[in-house]
Amino acid sequence: MSEYELHRPRFSATTRNNWEFPSEAGVDTDDLPAVADRFLLSKSGFDDPDSFDDLALPVVTERGELSYNALWAAKRGPYGVEGIPDLDAETRADAEALIDEIGHEQFEGFDDVTLPAASWRQSKPGSEAITPTLESTDDSGVFGVGRVTPSAARAAVGLVFLTVVSIAIEWFRE
Repeated sequence: MSEYELHRPRFSATTRNNWEFPSEAGVDTDDLPAVADRFLLSKSGFDDPDSFDDLALPVVTERGELSYNALWAAKRGPYGVEGIPDLDAETRADAEALIDEIGHEQFEGFDDVTLPAASWRQSKPGSEAITPTLESTDDSGVFGVGRVTPSAARAAVGLVFLTVVSIAIEWFRE
């Protein structure tokens, strides 16, 4: 089992905007200590990490903003705390506690996000693919995973849709 060092990152602001998991190609690896400050865990320390691959659980964006979505990914995502195979139980618990602590300090309603009740099943015996089967937890029939965050692609699709509808309405009026 590898030893990980837990770290409380520094940030200048918070954001609920879309967030993408950072890749080595997208960061300046010449300044790894600055990059490491955006992560919660490191195998080789935060002052001078050996490589980008030693870092785990990114929660701060390139612009230095603590990301709500990154915190949730670190808490429940496929690359989150549970997805680190060689993390010892004590460090795992400490990391989860730090995620909750930072989330509650910086974001109102951090625990208000409820994931839909899902029973997971393998799509084929022996395959790694997982298919969710959703079941509503109440009588509303509505499933949701919290707050939807806007993105440029969603906005563009929405504008195209509104433009097409506007043209169709004008065409039918004539």
